[in-house]
Amino acid sequence: MRVYRLCKILQNNDGRLFSLLAEHLGGRGVSIPASSHRIPLAQSILGQRRFFSELPPHSELQMPALSPTMSQGNIATWKVKEGQEVTAGDVLAEVETDKATMDWENQDDGFIAKILVAEGHKDISVGTPLLVLVEDEESVGAFSDYKPSDAASPKPAASAEQPAEEPQTSESSQAGSSDTEPSSGAETYEVGLRIGPAAASLLRQYKLQAKQVKPSGPHNMVTKGDVLAAIESGVKPIGKQKESPQEEKQAAAKEVSQQPQPSHLPEQPPQESETDAATPPKRPLRHGQGEKYTDIPNSQIRKIIAKRLLESKLEVPHYYLRGHADLKTVNSLRQILKEQGSKVSVNDFIVRATALALADVPRANSQWDAKAGEVVPCPGIDISIAVATDKGLITPIVKDANKKSLAQISAEVRELAGKARANKLQPHEFTGGSFTISNLGMFNVDRFCAIINPPQSGILAIGGTQQQVSLQNGQPVATPSMTVTLSADERVVDGDIAAAFLAAFASNLSNPVKLLSV
Repeated sequence: MRVYRLCKILQNNDGRLFSLLAEHLGGRGVSIPASSHRIPLAQSILGQRRFFSELPPHSELQMPALSPTMSQGNIATWKVKEGQEVTAGDVLAEVETDKATMDWENQDDGFIAKILVAEGHKDISVGTPLLVLVEDEESVGAFSDYKPSDAASPKPAASAEQPAEEPQTSESSQAGSSDTEPSSGAETYEVGLRIGPAAASLLRQYKLQAKQVKPSGPHNMVTKGDVLAAIESGVKPIGKQKESPQEEKQAAAKEVSQQPQPSHLPEQPPQESETDAATPPKRPLRHGQGEKYTDIPNSQIRKIIAKRLLESKLEVPHYYLRGHADLKTVNSLRQILKEQGSKVSVNDFIVRATALALADVPRANSQWDAKAGEVVPCPGIDISIAVATDKGLITPIVKDANKKSLAQISAEVRELAGKARANKLQPHEFTGGSFTISNLGMFNVDRFCAIINPPQSGILAIGGTQQQVSLQNGQPVATPSMTVTLSADERVVDGDIAAAFLAAFASNLSNPVKLLSV
């Protein structure tokens, strides 16, 4: 292809063309290698392209990084097939990233010689070869048995049904220990010395070691619930117990006879013979769970959401402030705009009022730099809006929201939400953001607390509209209002700053001049 032909030109050239190319691409001052080394260096400049003398000219297309935070992805759907001709701009596949499902576009002309990864393959690292592209259609057949030699070639994930391998035990293990040391690949936890009788009975019954179970009790004590959770998650024995099978059965029978059996415990597994003693026990069922169930695999987006929100709750010192906002002015303005042919939602007013409040209280529009350990003001007011999709939550961004009118915000929010639900957002449309809004008011939720999306320092949780009764001139009057809850990072936003932000937000919603001006 074009890269291959260019490399050939460089190989046969006297070095001047190579110097120009290196200088154009930022390689000033680089000594020009001998001709035998020019093609490898050209390949490193232009991309990782590999050519083999026994095969026609070809290139391996690798898993791209379709978002700044993407380290791995899933092949959702292949849009091409082997032998198909493709040109620059053609969509090769739909790739599920950590943010959305995005189109992977081709950058060169040629023919698909070999697809190296099956559709539906998950957790593929960035840089892994995915398919082979050749220049001529006649070259396709030469790659029928082609396999990538790159170390980054995809490896299928281990099946959940595949039994764990028996670790090799050391003869120098401690004589007083009742468990063998786990293999280096097994995940273990630091647990306390105390273990409840019910937990100990389950551990013995399913041939597990306490260190295999993540403890949740005080002082790292393993509880019965911890053992049940570990069993259901598929934790399997990591080595032979030192006790003989007969001793284990006798001890387990004695332990069970001394403890009442709750109705929600997993059924006692059948007595094992020595031939099937190494077979892992059947996965236990939780209370109320039938024999038939469906495991729903997590999408890449949900895995990332779970990981980052857990990190946020563990690492970010959250605190919460709750306030109320009068919606009488908003409802009146919506009615006037509707009569004029403009449809503006309450959420659009909320975005506008939030942006203006951040402009009034700039300290609330700051982030925490974990590496530097300091507060960093955000250069712009970019509002992230939480949008629920079938594959998880995503936050498209209205950039410079304080500089946009209600009509502009309304049109942009509708467009971004539509793209999010169709998995068509581009990275620049959901990357960044200085502050987040999460609105559950349309689901009849009156109030809730949201989790901060690091490195942002705040998120505003919006509840539904309610009629608040107050006395005016001695008469009860119902006024539409809503409850908002600010989750703030104590490292960045002090309590007085958070209170000032909520006051500015409520004031903006009641000020028609601010809401309608630009």
